[in-house]
Amino acid sequence: GVDAGAVPTPPMLAARAPLLFPATRFRLGAEPGGFVFDNEKWAHEIELPEFEIDAQVVSWGQYAEFVADGGYDERGHWSAAGWDWVQGRRTPRYVDQMRHGVLQQRFGRLMRVAPNQPAMHLSGFEAEAWCHWAGRRLPGEAEWEAAAVQGATRGFRWGDAWEWTASTLRPYPGFVAGPLRAYSQPYFGHHRVLRGASPWSSVRLRSERFRRFEAPGQNVGFFGFRSCAA
Repeated sequence: GVDAGAVPTPPMLAARAPLLFPATRFRLGAEPGGFVFDNEKWAHEIELPEFEIDAQVVSWGQYAEFVADGGYDERGHWSAAGWDWVQGRRTPRYVDQMRHGVLQQRFGRLMRVAPNQPAMHLSGFEAEAWCHWAGRRLPGEAEWEAAAVQGATRGFRWGDAWEWTASTLRPYPGFVAGPLRAYSQPYFGHHRVLRGASPWSSVRLRSERFRRFEAPGQNVGFFGFRSCAA
């Protein structure tokens, strides 16, 4: 097992106002030079409408309000696939209790989690349901990347969790599979893109351009999310 004392503790999040980004042309993807994963090739210009995005990921305190409000029982907050997935679930993975503070299993130990720590081990379905409940939405991956690149000096904070986006993994224009042909191609069209990194991620994977992808029901990893104005 992993020694809980040997890994970083999740960060504490201070309240931050969302950030507004004006409509712009943005180069999405990686520029040539150095190692680049095949699904990041290559940078191409897109039109991005104006959007407002959270400056940081959603905290356990914010997520617990959704649970306390009966979010897991309200069909209207969930997609059809999400509603099928959530049957029999009452809290996120590894969470034993949420009503009087979050108790979560971490590295084999039951711990009390501070409400201002990032909510983690959430599926894409849970992230979507919270956003619907809050009157918000998940960011598209282009919005996330633009905010990470252009908002670094404005307080856009990332690296506290892998973050679900609303985007399905699709190839960029002119995609050519890399030497490991099965890396991206089998997952196009159905896996969901996550952006960012967790506090335990390898430094080599910490890039604003990196596209992680998982099935939306996956919740084993350090997966969280942030939201955008609907």
